[in-house]
This record gives sequence, structure tokens and C-alpha cells, in this order.
Amino acid sequence: MSIIVIDNQRVHYEVFGRGRPVVFLHGWLGSWRYWYTSMEVVSRHFRTYSFDFWGFGESRTSEMPTIQGYSNQVIRFLDAMGIERAALVGHSMGGMVAMKTAIEHPERVTRVVTVGAPINGDSLSWMLKLVDRPFFAEFFARRPWLRRSLFRFFFGDSLDPEVDEVLEDSTKSTADTIRGAIHSMWRTDLTPMLDKLRVPALVVHGARDDIVNPNQLQLFTHVPMAQVVRMEQSRHFPFVDEADRFHEILLGFLQQPDLIISAPKADTKPADAPIPPRTEPLTPPASEHTNHIDSTETLLPPHPAPPAPRSAAPPRRM
Repeated sequence: MSIIVIDNQRVHYEVFGRGRPVVFLHGWLGSWRYWYTSMEVVSRHFRTYSFDFWGFGESRTSEMPTIQGYSNQVIRFLDAMGIERAALVGHSMGGMVAMKTAIEHPERVTRVVTVGAPINGDSLSWMLKLVDRPFFAEFFARRPWLRRSLFRFFFGDSLDPEVDEVLEDSTKSTADTIRGAIHSMWRTDLTPMLDKLRVPALVVHGARDDIVNPNQLQLFTHVPMAQVVRMEQSRHFPFVDEADRFHEILLGFLQQPDLIISAPKADTKPADAPIPPRTEPLTPPASEHTNHIDSTETLLPPHPAPPAPRSAAPPRRM
């Protein structure tokens, strides 16, 4: 177990592999551990990192968690590790944090992947929203067996040996952390910010997700930098439900050439210059585009690609 101190608070993290950096961000009640299998797969080609958000797993905090605070923690973690830019892969709450960080700090993020993420916090299920009430948060926090049962429900019938350790980590957060995270997620809406996305994004959602509404995919219909994948056989954990397919899609996206993001120079282009065109899809687009996307194909939204900006920097050759 590796520990660093960020802002006078302990943060637990793990690192696998060598190569370009990819940082995995866990969801509510989770810890770095449920990314273990994905980190092993991706670490064959990249250097993979994951850490526990403050208040979860082995990371401690004295403050109430917020999505903004966790986004700040991502940047501080990159600083502490000496990482200039990294790809972010986030699940659920971690996906919301990853997307917010990519929009606000494009100079630090090469590309972003969200998995089952609530882009609009109102997409959370009623079961999670109940935890925003102090009574339910305390009730939930004082019954570790209930947390384990909930996480077991999330994971479905997975036989992954790591699940037992994930279930144990889910019992380590306090009532304040549990409630604060839900409170902040529910009241966060990234939809108005999506047109500011400047890095390539992959948005994955299980079609049978009963924790975060799959309608979140529709928010990216007119976001030029985003590709979306709906995994028809998956619930809230596509990387567990359809692991092989998920990892194939993830690696295909991560292995694309990174864009070069730099601050715009004065007077080099008008303020209303078009957004740079999206990256190529993971698989060749079908002859007729559709908004219905499943795990067997990754299509682009049905609208013409915007013209290339006058001073767009060419992609970096790897």
C-alpha cells in the first residue's frame, strides 16, 4: 500500500505498469480496488494509477466531500506524482469528477473516459438520493452488512475474487462522507459545460443500469469531442458485466494519438472559432448514422463535422 499526503490529508494509491499515464477514479462507496482488473489489463500498455478519494477506502479527510473538491484532488495527485498530463477513466461518481476535471483543466488531461457516470446529478436512482437525508445516511453508515449487500447488488453475479475486498472497503467511509458525496453529486449538473470539452471523450453506459439513468448518453449527441457506447448486457458496472468487450473498447480509445492542448494565443482566431473536430471512432462508422449505439459499434452523432479551426495544432505522433 502506497500513501502520499495531499493538503495535509492522507491519500492511498496504487501504480501498475509503464508508459503513458492513465488514472482510474472510483465511484461512491468504492475504492481504487474495484479497478484492479482493469488496471492490470491496461498496464500492459500504459502506466496505470488509482487512488482512494478522500473519505473512501484508506484515504482520510476532515472535510465534507464535494465533486469540486475531488476534482481538485485529481489535479493535486497529478502534481504530487509529477505527471504533466494523463488520461482519466472514471466510474459513476468518479466519472463525473473525471469529466469536470477534463473540462476545467484540458491542459492536464489527454483524454477522458466516463463509465456509468451521472453527468446530471438528477439521474441518480431514488435509492441513492435517500442517503442525502441525515437519518438514512446514519442508518446506512451504522450497518456495514447493508453496505455490503448494496455493493453485492451493484456487482450482480460477479465471481471476481477482488469483490470480497471491494465489499470490505465499502464499509470504511463515515456517514458524513456517504451523505456529502451524494449531496454534491445530486446537485451537480455538468450539462451546460459540455460544449467546452476540448479533449477526446469516451462515454460508456450500461443499457440496464438501475443506479444512474442510461439517458445520460443522450447529453452527448451534439458534443463534437465525444464518442458514446451503450453496452446492452451491462448494468452499472460494464467492466464487470462485459469485461472483455469493455477492455477492448477502452484500450482502443486510450491507444489513439493524443491531441496537443495549448493555451490560445492572442488575436490568432476569433472568439467564436469552431470547436476542433472529434477524434476518429473506435470502429469505422456505419453507412447511416443513428443515435442508437450499442457495444458492437461506436457511431458519431448525426450532424456534420465542424470545420477545422485556423490554428489547430496537429495531433502528436506517438
